[in-house]
Amino acid sequence: MIITRDASTYRTLQYNLAKDSTTLNQLYIKESTGVEVAKASDNPAAVGAIINGRNEIVKGERYIANCQHVQDNLSVSETSITSVEEIMTKAKEIAVTGANDSLSASDRSTLADEVSQLQESLLGLANTQVDGKYIFAGYNDQTLPFSGSPVTYNGTNDHQMIEVSPGETVAKNITGEEIFMSPVNLFTTLDDLVTALKSGNSTTISAQMTPLENAAEQARTQLSLIGNDSARMDDMVSLHENAQLLIKDTLSRNQDADVTVVLSDITKMENSLQATMQVAARVSKLSLMDYL
Repeated sequence: MIITRDASTYRTLQYNLAKDSTTLNQLYIKESTGVEVAKASDNPAAVGAIINGRNEIVKGERYIANCQHVQDNLSVSETSITSVEEIMTKAKEIAVTGANDSLSASDRSTLADEVSQLQESLLGLANTQVDGKYIFAGYNDQTLPFSGSPVTYNGTNDHQMIEVSPGETVAKNITGEEIFMSPVNLFTTLDDLVTALKSGNSTTISAQMTPLENAAEQARTQLSLIGNDSARMDDMVSLHENAQLLIKDTLSRNQDADVTVVLSDITKMENSLQATMQVAARVSKLSLMDYL
């Protein structure tokens, strides 16, 4: 009877050793990973909140990336359009110089050649490429947007929209029509200046100053819009990043382990396991002779 009781005790001790070892290993894993809920069975009640939190984080990261993508595109456009504005301002300065009655025909011819060079620069800016795509071509970003003589626009008037928050999209591009063709056709304006300079008529040359200023202002208007959109993207990135912090904090509360509590539990479990092992060692040494 005594032998049977001790055998049962020993089996119980073995079971407790295995259980305590498993629990201790789980605590070690929690300590190393910092995760309290690694699988649904760890805390079924928290699973829904954890999954929702993770999904919200993924969406938030995508929105932040989209906002930054818009900013990158706008930055490239801003650089090109700034150069466009400088070209039109320079052309107006040439018109002012060319309207001087003291200039000779040769002087005006030299100025006309300078404007022709500005035309080439303008066409190059209008056909700016980034990563193999024409930034002012609308949806036809694989097609050369400006070509011919007179220059024509081969792109589309569509904006490429991108989602930057739930249900909200913004344009990540400016079309060639907006900056180069309407309401002022920048190419035609420079053509008219070249013609006026070659005519040698100061009145005709002076008449080009207003359309040239309008062309420069057209570029400035787009630069102002870009500045507004870029500032808006900065604000949206900040909003998304703040939201991410709140979501991650909530996710941490539902998912992460309290390291202080885990370390305390490890200490308790190690002590319990050690005590159980000592008892099991003593019981295992008992034999039938101990009871004779």
